[in-house]
Amino acid sequence: CLLTLAGHEDDVLSALFSPDAAWALTASSDDTAKVWSAESGECLLTLTGHEDDVLSASLSPDAAWVLTASSDDTAKVWSVASGECLLTLMGHEASVLSARFSPDAALALTASMDGSAKIWNLESGQCLTTLRGHGDMVTSAAWA
Repeated sequence: CLLTLAGHEDDVLSALFSPDAAWALTASSDDTAKVWSAESGECLLTLTGHEDDVLSASLSPDAAWVLTASSDDTAKVWSVASGECLLTLMGHEASVLSARFSPDAALALTASMDGSAKIWNLESGQCLTTLRGHGDMVTSAAWA
């Protein structure tokens, strides 16, 4: 083990490195996501604002924004520079399990336990379309 990132108060559910591997991003059952120095293991930012578990976190292509998915039925967009929540995406009727930025970071795709996936405009925060018809929860979001 090269480094242990200690600081969450509950289980870590998701972890990834920034594209340049300078920092890591974790999502936790303690209702937060954290940004960590990959060199020192120091917590650089704690993203607070979700009201339930943060199930996953992803990065915009330029790593300027974080997108979190939560059991509070929302996804949130955060600034990596400031830690500020820039946008809350509300509209799912159950936990948001996964959320991903589009390649140009203009849109987000969310997947939910409510059996739907949604495409969001990140400038307005509006849901552009809801993809229904799944027999059960949608567990993962990805752009081709």
